[in-house]
Amino acid sequence: MTGLRIGLFGRGRLGSAIAAEAGEGLAWQVDMGESPSGPVDVVIDASVAEAVPEHLAWALETGTDLVIGATGWTLPELETKVAGRIGVLVSTNFSLTVALMARLSTVMGRFAALDPARDPYVLEHHHRLKADAPSGTAKTLAAAVMAGCPRKTEWTLATPATHQLSVGVLRAGAEFGTHTVGLDAPAEVLKLTHTARSRAPFAQGALQAARWLHGRKGLFTMEDLAADLLNPLFAFGGKP
Repeated sequence: MTGLRIGLFGRGRLGSAIAAEAGEGLAWQVDMGESPSGPVDVVIDASVAEAVPEHLAWALETGTDLVIGATGWTLPELETKVAGRIGVLVSTNFSLTVALMARLSTVMGRFAALDPARDPYVLEHHHRLKADAPSGTAKTLAAAVMAGCPRKTEWTLATPATHQLSVGVLRAGAEFGTHTVGLDAPAEVLKLTHTARSRAPFAQGALQAARWLHGRKGLFTMEDLAADLLNPLFAFGGKP
C-alpha cells in the first residue's frame, strides 16, 4: 500500500495481519500502554473494546481519520462526538465479500417475506478463543435479513418465537470464520455461505477502508464503502 501513512492500534491476530499487508505504508503499530510515535493520515483500531474510547479521543484531538475494527464496544452518541471533525468508519467485518453477502442477505430476507413457510436463519462458526458470541458479523447479517423480512423483528440464540430470527453459534477449533444465511422451506433449502481461509481478506479490507475514508468527514460504515463499489452489481437491466 502506498501514499498514505497508516497507524495501527493493536498487535493481536487482526492487527498482525493488517501490519503484514500494509508493508512500508505502516508508520507505527502500538499496543495497550504504548503511545503513537508521530502523525499519520489514517489510524486503524484493531485492538480491544475497552481501548476504543481512548483511541477515538486521540483521533479527535489529533485530527486523524479513524477506522474501527474492534468488536464488542459501544459509544453513545458517536456521531455527535465525531460531528464532522474527522472521518470515522466502523465495521464488524472488513471483507468486501461479506459486505456483498449482507446485501444478498437482505434479498433473501425479502424472498422469505413472500411466504411464511420460508424460515430464514443465520449460523456462524469461529475458533474457540473468540470471545463474543454471536460475532459482530453474525449480528450484521441478522440485521440484513431482518431488513428484508419485516415479520422477523429481532434475533435470538434461544428457541425462537414467530417474530424472531434464529442465530446459531459454534466456538470450536481454529476456524477463522464461517457464516451461513439460509432459508428453510418445506420442500427446499437455500444457503449462502462465506468461509474465510485466512485473515488476509479482513486486513486487505481494513486498508481499503482506510484509503476510502481519508479526506471524508463524518461517521461511516462498511456499507458506505460497499455502496460505492457494489451498487453497479445490482443495476440489472433487460433480460438475464
